[in-house]
Amino acid sequence: MTQTYDDIVVGSGSAGAAIAARLSADPSRRVLLLEAGPDFPTLEETPLDIRNGSAMSLSAHDWKFRAEISDGRKIIYPRGKVTGGSSAVGATIALRGVPQNFAEWVAAGNPEWSWDDVLPYYRRLEDDLDFDGELHGRGGPVPIRRWQPGELTPVQQSFVEASLAMGFPEVKDHNDPAATGIGPIPSNRRDTRTRVSTAMAYLTAEVRGRENLTIRAHTLVHHLLFEGSRATGVAVSTNGGATEDVHARRVILAAGAVNSPALLMRSGIGPAEDLRRVGLDVRLDRPGVGANLIDHPRTGVFMKTKPGGVDTSEPFLQTIVRTTSKGSADFNDLQYYLVSHFDLTMFPDLQMLARGNTILGVMVVDQKPESRGRLRLSTTDPAAAPDIDLDFLATERDLEKLVDGVRTCWQLAGHPGIRSQGEDVIVLDDQLIENDEMVRQYVRLSLDSGYHPVGTARMGPASDDGAVVDERLRVHGTDGLYLADASVMPSIVNCNTNLTSIMIGERLAGWLLEG
Repeated sequence: MTQTYDDIVVGSGSAGAAIAARLSADPSRRVLLLEAGPDFPTLEETPLDIRNGSAMSLSAHDWKFRAEISDGRKIIYPRGKVTGGSSAVGATIALRGVPQNFAEWVAAGNPEWSWDDVLPYYRRLEDDLDFDGELHGRGGPVPIRRWQPGELTPVQQSFVEASLAMGFPEVKDHNDPAATGIGPIPSNRRDTRTRVSTAMAYLTAEVRGRENLTIRAHTLVHHLLFEGSRATGVAVSTNGGATEDVHARRVILAAGAVNSPALLMRSGIGPAEDLRRVGLDVRLDRPGVGANLIDHPRTGVFMKTKPGGVDTSEPFLQTIVRTTSKGSADFNDLQYYLVSHFDLTMFPDLQMLARGNTILGVMVVDQKPESRGRLRLSTTDPAAAPDIDLDFLATERDLEKLVDGVRTCWQLAGHPGIRSQGEDVIVLDDQLIENDEMVRQYVRLSLDSGYHPVGTARMGPASDDGAVVDERLRVHGTDGLYLADASVMPSIVNCNTNLTSIMIGERLAGWLLEG
């Protein structure tokens, strides 16, 4: 079958759905959006796990990846496999990066990514229901609301009280670039219940009705097609059927920080030695593909919930502390959350430690770790997961930051309104928390991921051997091939990555529509 499009967008997640919707607004463009998972065109057809903003969906619509976190220990590594991608299964935290993050991107050789450059694209995607003015957007596809005081559960209100008592300032708007302290989480939803993914926000009935937009679900991309250095399309299979070639003037990878670099490598673009090891011909030796994997490590202080003490239909996150760690030059490089409930069904190690299925507690997340991981192909099979090595705690600084963070969690969790909701604290007690080596070991044992991989195809100038795309998101050494998702971030933002990934998609769409 021979088909030709102007633009093929691979992946319908945070960036991909935005790109496809924006490009197809030009009726002269034929746009194909490819998704490996299912597509649910209406809210009524959308399964509960995707609609339910009160919990993450870690299994039903997932790629089933696993990652080595540290010292050989492996964890589940959820990534959304559905239209909307990880925005359809995540925690609905709609936070922006801070100006310092984008100053780092500029310093890495990307002058068009300063805070002043990206703010208009954050605003373009937003429909902020609480704030307007020059810092916020109104009328964009993605609704953003904050939990109101009367909507907080009692245990979340106790977390606010505990945070204020420890000296954290009160914050009304965590998307103000100067905000630091305790306040309600900005969330991509219009009400208190429903998660609004990028599929719901961008791929509306009106957009789906465009004759020039085709959405193909259950379609796996095997590799890219080339004529010389020019990308001319993709080889795909739908529902496990025969492989077919689909052609386009441009190919845009937006499959996420795991799948986009894996697809480049299956197409012969990546570290030459790694490609040859799995039997692939080398089209372009780009050592940055799969390297520079950055993620947010997390741990905390948790308790087994009392029988009947937690309503798991209530939101599991509502408030957040953003703060700067001791001695750090990185603004807001730590987050603290009160986790009202968390299901351990998919975490057997923690389930064993907790001697139960549900926990609550205070979590700390390092927003600016020094450690860097990487991913590699284990096989050329397009359905096989790559090898993901996070290499958390590779530096002493990363470990010590989380040790200090656990002790802050201990203080916050000691608030009577929090402590009364749980039974015994898991592993820790008053004596262990004072023992440096025991807390270090606890961090290693309890460590997990924030599921925010970035940087695996980072942007930078052609003179930078580790860069994969230029600042306009064109893949170095190719023509007609673009990449726009979290993988292009040269350094990680001090926040959950969903909103920034959408912004990256908006930015590329703007450039492509100009040209």
